Order: sequence, then structure tokens, then C-alpha cells
Amino acid sequence: MRIECSSCAMYQTEHCDDCLVTALLHPPESHVDIDEDLDPSLEALSGAGLIPVLKFRPRPDVAEGEARAAEA
Repeated sequence: MRIECSSCAMYQTEHCDDCLVTALLHPPESHVDIDEDLDPSLEALSGAGLIPVLKFRPRPDVAEGEARAAEA
């Protein structure tokens, strides 16, 4: 999974401060790739309250642009 904080609808809001990516990487300067093999581990840790959940939500304008680029 590729996450780019600047394309997140929660970026620089109060939700950003309580996101998995921000908690672990303070938010990163560029994109973050989370290996799908780690997803169950991250879900278990966040489910136990040990780390925040991933709050990434693509901005509608960014998601639409990516969809158009994929169609081309």
C-alpha cells in the first residue's frame, strides 16, 4: 500500500496527529510503502490500542485524477 500524506483528506488536521503513519514516521517527507505482509501485524497492534489506526483517506480530487490517469 502506498501512502502519500499530502494526498490525504486528513493531512494537517487533528486526525493527522493521531494516524499510524504520523505516529511511526512523524509524517514522512515523501510517500510510504506499507508491505501487505505487515498489514495483519499493524491491525493487531492498533486493535490492541498500542498504535493508532491508519486514518489515510484519499482526497476526492486526487483519487479522481489517479482514476483518469489509469484509464489513459
